[in-house]
Amino acid sequence: MPDPVGSLSGATVLRVAEDVLVRTAGTETVLLDLDSEEFFGLDGVGARVFELFQQPRALGEVIDTLSGEYDVDRPTLTTDVTDLVAELVAQKLLVIDE
Repeated sequence: MPDPVGSLSGATVLRVAEDVLVRTAGTETVLLDLDSEEFFGLDGVGARVFELFQQPRALGEVIDTLSGEYDVDRPTLTTDVTDLVAELVAQKLLVIDE
């Protein structure tokens, strides 16, 4: 089976995994993976990225949205968001929407 993390592209549609409980605590987004019972915390841009995937969206669409919200060059934004999304997929917090 191919590695889904290695196949991420701007056209890849992702969404929050069904077994992830999401809560906001102040400026931090707290995630609980109900399967592993592990907690994860995101703040700032990471929390915003996760928020955007509450509904299935293409990775490129999320990058486009963030590009309009943050003053950062596009290549850096693309790399940083793709790396974060790859980590969230590896942790099974985001899933590729099939």
